[in-house]
Order: sequence, then structure tokens, then C-alpha cells
Amino acid sequence: MTRFVRVALLAAFAAPHAGGRAAAQDVDVEALYKKVVRSAVYVITPTKAGVSTGSGSLIDAEKRYVITNAHVVDENEVVYVQFPVYKADGTIVGDKNLYKQRVPQGLAIPGRVLFRDKKRDLALVQLDRIPLGTPAIPLARKSTSQGATVWNIGSPGAVPQLFSITDGKVRTIGVETHDYGHGMIVTARYLTATNPTNPGDSGGPLFNKDGHQIAVTQGGAVGAQQINLFIDIMEVRGFLNEKKLTIKEQLPDDAPPPDAKTDPGSLAPPAGKADPEADEAAAKSLLSRATAFSEGEDNKPEYVKRLKDLVKKYPATAAAKEAQQKLKALGQ
Repeated sequence: MTRFVRVALLAAFAAPHAGGRAAAQDVDVEALYKKVVRSAVYVITPTKAGVSTGSGSLIDAEKRYVITNAHVVDENEVVYVQFPVYKADGTIVGDKNLYKQRVPQGLAIPGRVLFRDKKRDLALVQLDRIPLGTPAIPLARKSTSQGATVWNIGSPGAVPQLFSITDGKVRTIGVETHDYGHGMIVTARYLTATNPTNPGDSGGPLFNKDGHQIAVTQGGAVGAQQINLFIDIMEVRGFLNEKKLTIKEQLPDDAPPPDAKTDPGSLAPPAGKADPEADEAAAKSLLSRATAFSEGEDNKPEYVKRLKDLVKKYPATAAAKEAQQKLKALGQ
């Protein structure tokens, strides 16, 4: 009897583990890479000392929007962006020097920095053009979960070849504050993962087994092993929403995140005209997003801040009144 129970228990514990291995092996990583890398970009930013480099991803092909880190574009108004260049046999030209030479040759794509949010370490760049047929990477509509296998594409400075890929596991997801010095303090919803990252990877896409972007690579945690930092997709959506920008959604709207907006137009009303309906929609989205931080004492300061920002930005909306009631209940 004892031996039977032991065997049964071993089988019970082994089965999920084996299933997990099988699930991971079912992912065709080569095909996944070929799919996502088409939306990945190499970013070259002019500096006083020369150039700095980073990564990014195309999130809207029609509007030519690229998402990256604010620290990648720095204070520049224009950066130079390049998608993978392919050889005749379909493989990618990886030589970093060849891509750098394309900038003075006029072959790199100029990109205008439309918005930057240093508190989230995010920036939105609009390209002058994109290669014909280049797809945008689909943005996930919600955060992923701990334990998920994820991949990221970037171009680390220590590697002479561009568009490399690494994999790892999601460790944690939550609001954190990181002080990077020089006045750069980021408070955002971070995803930490075991994916190795290095300077040059910053701004690139972190994506799931379906090829949907779930975060933006930011960098590694100083003095820690296998703890690398990514800005969660909900911060990307919040960034776009607060700038009153929309993108062409590529995923079904069956599980919309707090900031999902499928209208292909802009939330912003025409210049000089009020648009109460748009304000209500935007305010409702901000309220929903703020509610994501309503649980836990550690999240309370961020929750209060977001509610106050909503009231200040859209004071005449129903969502603002609801936010005021929540603030009152919190003693604010």
C-alpha cells in the first residue's frame, strides 16, 4: 500500500513537469524569431561623443510608430532606425559595421521622436518610411504571468552581430522604482525575467510564444544575477493612452486591458473643440488602469497619484467623480 501511494504521488508530480517540458519543446523558436525579427529595429542616436545604439519595435505599420526607451533616444529629436537587411538566401545581414555605414550613406531611416516619458522610460518614434511589407508586432492586451517562457530581440554593443535573441522565464511583475542616477528615476510596472540583457538591447521587444510583445527591454539589475528589467506592456498602453494616441490593434478585443482602444482614430478632439465623449472614454481608461494598482499597501502611493492625475486632467467626467470618491475613501 505504501509503495503504491509513493508511486502514485511520484506520477502525479512528474506529469505536470513533463507536460511543461513538452509544451516548451512545442515552440518552434526559429520560426518565432523569423516572425518577430521583421518588426525589430536597430536604433542609432547621434551624441556629442559620436553615437549610441539601442533597439526598438514597430508597433503600427500604417503610422510607422516605433516604441523604444526614453534613454535610447536621449534628448534627440531625430534618431536613425534600421530594420534587418536580408541577403538573397533569406538570411539576415548581421554585421554591425555595415549598418552603421548605412547612416552617412542615407540608407538608414530617419525617425522623429514624437513623445518621451522619462518616468516610464518609454519613447515613441515616427519613421519617415518603412520597408515595403514590414509588419508591426502585435501588442499583447494584458500582462503575462510569472513562470511564462519569454524571448527578447536586441543588438547588444558587445556583440558584432545585430538582432540577437535570448530566452528566459518571467520572475515577477509589479510596480517598482529604480534610480538610475543623473536625475533618471523610473516608477513603472516592471516585468523581471531571467533573459540576459546588455547595453544595446534596451528598447527591444520582449515577446511570448505567440509572437506578441509583452514588454520593452530596459536593462539588467545592478549587482544581481538573472534579474533583468522590462517595462510591462500595460505601461506601453498607458503611455499611448495618455498621449491620446491609438494604434491599429492586431489582436481580438475579447480581453481588453484598462487602456485598450480599438478606434483607429485619435482620442484627441479637433484643435479648439471640446469632445466630452472622447474625454469620458479617456478618463474611464485611466480610471481602469489606476484600479490595477488598488491592491496592496506598496501600490497605494501610485494608486493615489493616478487617481489625482485623472481628476486633474478630466475634472468634468463621471470617471473623475468616481476617482474623487475613491480618494475620499482613502482619506485623501
